[in-house]
Amino acid sequence: MSGLSLPRWVGDAAVGLALALGGVTLAVLAWPIPRGSLGNPGPGFMPFVLGLALVLLGLACAVRALREHDGAAVVLVNRKTAVCLAMLLAAALAFIPVGFVPTVAVMLSVLFAVLGGQPWWRAVLFGCGASLALDVVFEQLLGLGLPAGVWPF
Repeated sequence: MSGLSLPRWVGDAAVGLALALGGVTLAVLAWPIPRGSLGNPGPGFMPFVLGLALVLLGLACAVRALREHDGAAVVLVNRKTAVCLAMLLAAALAFIPVGFVPTVAVMLSVLFAVLGGQPWWRAVLFGCGASLALDVVFEQLLGLGLPAGVWPF
């Protein structure tokens, strides 16, 4: 499988540092929320403790990766991954202005064709059908309002 790759230890260390950074962010954001005490925890207790745990586990992951330093490579991005990420980004940007039904129909059609290997006509048929079915479930059955966008659906 071809694509962008890098040594596994570099990826593991980067993920560990990213977890630690996320933990620092969570702890900092939870700091002003009342933490209470161990016997009577407040609403900020769990987010703060979770942030500290993420920092410790992330740093442990990064240190372990740096110690192992093996030469195995991992593929970061290949064609299918890039298509999936591009479709998720496009769907996130189009969701409100274009609306739920057409956005999800296009996204699922592309994903069915590229990831599922379906012929384009079948991917479009299933993508549109699934989008309409999801609209029925969320709008009619659950009563949740989905973005209509510029389309009259």
